[in-house]
Amino acid sequence: MQKYIPTYTDISEWNLQEHLNTGGSRSKKIAINPKTDEEYFFKGSKITKDGGIRYPMEFWSEIVSSKIGKYLGFPVLDYNIAYRADHHKQKVGCISKSMVVYSENRLTEGKEYLTGYDSNYNPEKDKKEYTFQFISKSLKYFELQKYIPKIIEIIVFDAIISNSDRHQENWGILHNFKDTYVEIDKVIEDMSSNSFKKFILKSLKFILQSKNDEEFSKSVLKNKFLKRIFLHFESEIVLHNFAPIYDSGCCLGREIDDSEIAEYLSNNDKLFSYINKGVAEIHWEGKSKKQTHFDLIELLKKEFSEDVKNCIERTLNKYNKSDIEEIITNIDRNLPEAMESYKLPDIRKKLMIKIITLRLEKLKEIK
Repeated sequence: MQKYIPTYTDISEWNLQEHLNTGGSRSKKIAINPKTDEEYFFKGSKITKDGGIRYPMEFWSEIVSSKIGKYLGFPVLDYNIAYRADHHKQKVGCISKSMVVYSENRLTEGKEYLTGYDSNYNPEKDKKEYTFQFISKSLKYFELQKYIPKIIEIIVFDAIISNSDRHQENWGILHNFKDTYVEIDKVIEDMSSNSFKKFILKSLKFILQSKNDEEFSKSVLKNKFLKRIFLHFESEIVLHNFAPIYDSGCCLGREIDDSEIAEYLSNNDKLFSYINKGVAEIHWEGKSKKQTHFDLIELLKKEFSEDVKNCIERTLNKYNKSDIEEIITNIDRNLPEAMESYKLPDIRKKLMIKIITLRLEKLKEIK
């Protein structure tokens, strides 16, 4: 279980920058490792307008869901513990290495495919239109239907951790421009002296290099017509893979105040009611309200029986209750003693263990 215990890093001397383009409800900053120049994302819990912290334990929920996800075999982005001395009142948060190296690849968020497919779709206003069917149609339109099982996998993962915020910016596809350039160069080198074909391939490479430029991409994605063309172009020409599951902190009872946890743990009816009320952010076409995570999986099972069955079986085969308890109990083990106040309270650890194990038991019923 050692590999599922988060590392601790003091990033007080790292260069910290604002990340203005990030989606989600929490502030996220770019932290540059001075030894490697690699980018990391550092975030705590959301700061309210009056300077308070809305959900102080939210960064722990991100870390716990990451480690539990990895243990259960989900392709989850790795989150660990970080400390920043000059950060706001919450100096401890979670840190993850950036998936994107701007000279090599780019993340295209789900929102771009949805609005590229339907230019009238407004993510802020048309929340009920954010359905599994709409996601599937959008991916199929851009010849990315092979990633529909990945959306199903995310839905199953969210059901386990009770994540309520899998919005359009919380999933995406990574496009590997660097390896694509290498492939194009290989083809050019292996070609006979057909200057026209070489010109076409070199032009293609130039277009790709332009598209991977952040400012150029922003301007293109603002144009409805160009966006659709370039998303098609990107999915058909550039090597790509589905991004790891990221930004999953709205889970594991992070909104429950510490003073209320004892009642949830002592009152089974209250705890079961809480678990059964949890709903998914992804809607289902034809249903006026959000579905519970488990109802959504039941609906998916009717059409994608094999994908759902395989994902659940793979998860349950890895599940051992004592392992879950060990991971969560030791989740803050590497936090220095001087930072005792930032540790995850034992009573909240018990709540997280209860939530995950009970939800996994419910998943068995679907199987």
